[in-house]
This record gives sequence, structure tokens and C-alpha cells, in this order.
Amino acid sequence: MPETTMLRFVQILPQVSPQGDFLLQDLPGSGRRIDVLCRDLAACFEWGPKSWSKSNLEMVAVIGTEKILTFRNPQNQAPHSEVGWALVVRESLRGRPPSYVHVSDGTLGEVVRHLIQDEDAKLWVLDESGASLSDCQSCFHTTQNSFMLGDHRGFDSQSLAVISQFDIQRISLGKKSYLSSHALAAIISEFERKVR
Repeated sequence: MPETTMLRFVQILPQVSPQGDFLLQDLPGSGRRIDVLCRDLAACFEWGPKSWSKSNLEMVAVIGTEKILTFRNPQNQAPHSEVGWALVVRESLRGRPPSYVHVSDGTLGEVVRHLIQDEDAKLWVLDESGASLSDCQSCFHTTQNSFMLGDHRGFDSQSLAVISQFDIQRISLGKKSYLSSHALAAIISEFERKVR
């Protein structure tokens, strides 16, 4: 497996407002579970990777039905708390993103179309009923692997329709349900283990 493999995580947050009008003191309530994204960002760029290069990690957040936030290696600008990440998200949604965040208009379908264009890339949906990640050899022989994550309730009907439309393969970390941040860290860890 190439050590330059890109690991990308696509967090779908259909209930989150694209205006960035949430309160920092109430991320789950006023942010309609924006805290899920903040924990995922911390897992992706802070505590998840041990040896995987952060330049080969990316987080894409599909906010509501119209906004896409793409986070790439923040280097030494990474916040060190959930509230710190929430500030980055809020400022990005308000049109003031830092250099490592790209903001665009778009839908989940458009994100999926973009990710499946490259022949040497794979897109997966995390699902307990899918094939085991550790047994999936094709994951470990591509230059890009993208993993779709649902919110705290899983996938809404619109997301499921997109998954079905593009016939995206399901992959599993096991029969137990994990927080998306822990699932994300487990995927990074599995790739780190395969490289060793």
C-alpha cells in the first residue's frame, strides 16, 4: 500500500444550518449537532493519526443541502478543542475561512460525482452491515479512499437515496456502532497498521 494514500472523510450533516448561526455554548442544540463535525475534525487532524501524514488526510463536511466545507492539513493552525473547531466552522460558514478550509456551494450528489471520477479512488459508506474494512484488500491498493459518515442518527432519506443512486459499497468496522470520530480514528489506525 502506498504511504501517500489519501484518506478522506465525508461527514453528512443534513440538519446543520449553512448560515453558521449556532451558539458556541450550545453546539448540539443550536448547532443541530455541529459538535459531531467538531469531534471528527479533532480526530482527523489531532488525536487520530499517530504516524499517518496529516497532508494525506482530508475532511469534507456536507452542511444542510447546499454548503460544502473541505478541510485540509491545518498544520500549526489546528484548534485544540471542540469549541475551537466550532469557531473555525462558524467563521467559514460566514465567509471568513482560514487558509486550510475551502467553502463552496454544492450537494452531496455533486461531492459523490467528484469523488468517483478518479479510477484509482474508492468511495465507501460506513455501515455495520458492510464488508469488513480489515478484509477489504482493494482499500489498501488505491491512491484515494473516501469514507462517508452519517450524523448521530445515521443517514437521512436523501443521503440514502444518493448512496443508492451511485451504488456506493458499504464497509464496516464491526457490528458495534461507533461515534463517527472514533470510526474515523479507527480507519486511520487500520491504514497505519497496514503500512507497518
